[in-house]
Order: sequence, then structure tokens, then C-alpha cells
Amino acid sequence: MNRRSLLVAAGAIGLTTAVGGTGVALAEPESSIETALESMAGHRPQPVLLWELTGGFVPAGWNALRPARLAAYDDGVLIADATRRLRVSPGTLRSLRNHTTTVLRDPANARRRPGAPVVADVPWTVFTARTPGRRYSLRFEGLEETRQDRAYPTPVYSLLDHVTRLRDRTTEVGSAWRPDAVRMIAVMLDPAQPTGGTGTQPVPWPAGVPVPHPGKDEFVALLDLRGRQARALVRAVPHPDPAQWPVFRAPDGMRMQVNWRFLLPHE
Repeated sequence: MNRRSLLVAAGAIGLTTAVGGTGVALAEPESSIETALESMAGHRPQPVLLWELTGGFVPAGWNALRPARLAAYDDGVLIADATRRLRVSPGTLRSLRNHTTTVLRDPANARRRPGAPVVADVPWTVFTARTPGRRYSLRFEGLEETRQDRAYPTPVYSLLDHVTRLRDRTTEVGSAWRPDAVRMIAVMLDPAQPTGGTGTQPVPWPAGVPVPHPGKDEFVALLDLRGRQARALVRAVPHPDPAQWPVFRAPDGMRMQVNWRFLLPHE
């Protein structure tokens, strides 16, 4: 977590694509630049598995606020929902990596059963695995919502059960994950309405927190904060709630709904 970035939310996962609603497996060679940078900076924990949700019928900024349901790192640390942390044995990590890779390297596992029902406005489940030199990724529309109908092949549900058990274990017995680094999500509100359309009066922009600026024709911006800036945001919004976004007024008068989550080690 050593890079600061200002990003415009796109609501898409960069390592996955979909064609006609069918998941596509990726087996990408690792970037030589990335490898070189890791060598220069010393090894940082890298994910061997990411289990994420994206898309669906959600409000603006929601996908950016939604962290990986489970991230497993090559040093044996599991992090659930960017809030709980647990270290597991090498054997547990190896079993997870092998299982995930076996499922994700076969594109047939992302093909829906002919005639399987389609549920509208549900999120995509995205599994991404990393092995030395390769990445594999598949995505599944409404995986959990269509489980009863067995919309996808059996190996996918076996993997879902595996990661669910590990996530539950991390949530139940793991320790708190509280890095000094957060991702701020800001949603620009309608300047023509007195309260931006939320019915909530804005409060002044918190001291010590930089103001994000979305790109042209965009109204959602992300800003990764560390150290003092991260702590200033946490003080201003001490209890982030996905359903309750505080409204702040920037120095230029722009009103923004703001929320945040903790960053993961690779972000």
C-alpha cells in the first residue's frame, strides 16, 4: 500500500471481461515492470486469491466501497471484507491456491447451464487467482442467487463453499484489520438543489483531508489516503456505514457524499 492514486470509478473489474453474459477466463503473464518494482522495493504481500462482488443494481459509489469478500496473500494472511485478518498455515494456503487455480483455468466452468434462470440486477462474483507468473480470473453473474438452480458447473460451487468457509473463519476468529490507509469514495451531488437532493445539510469539508476531483463528465471519485490524511478522514467519518453517507461541502462549494473503507495490502 505505497501508491497514492486518484481514480474515477468505472464499476468494472480490470482483470475480467464478459462476452454475452458469459465469464471469460484470463491467464495473463505478470508484468515484468511489476516484478522489477517489487524487487526494487522489497517484497510486498501479493494476493493469491481475490473473491469479489461487482455490479448489480447499486447506488453510485457502491462498487468502490465494496471490498473483496476474501483476499488471501502469499504470506498466509487472509483478510475478509477489509475488516478482519487471520493467518493460516502453508498447507491451508496451498490447498486454496491449488483449488482456485484448478477451477479458474478452465473457461468451461464459467458457462451457464442452458435454460438456467437469469436473475435481474444481481452482482457478479469474480474469482481471481495468482500463481508465479500467471493470473486466472472468471466471473459469474448471480452465482449465489442461482445456486439452487445449479446455473454453473459443480466445481464453481465447490470453490464458493471453500472460500466461504475461510471467510467465515476469518470473520469469527480473526483480529481486526486497521491499517493506516483508507480509500475515500466521493459522490458529487446536484449543485442545483440546496441539499444536493439528499435532504441533508452539508457540513464543512474536514480539515486535513484532500478534496477529490472527478474526471470530466464523471461524478464519482476515489482517493487513497495514508497516514495523517487517512486519520483525518476517519475522525470526520468515524463509523462508515454503506447505507449512510455523510454530506460535506468542499471549499469551492461542491457538495459531496463521502464514505471510506480500509485499503488492502496490495492496493
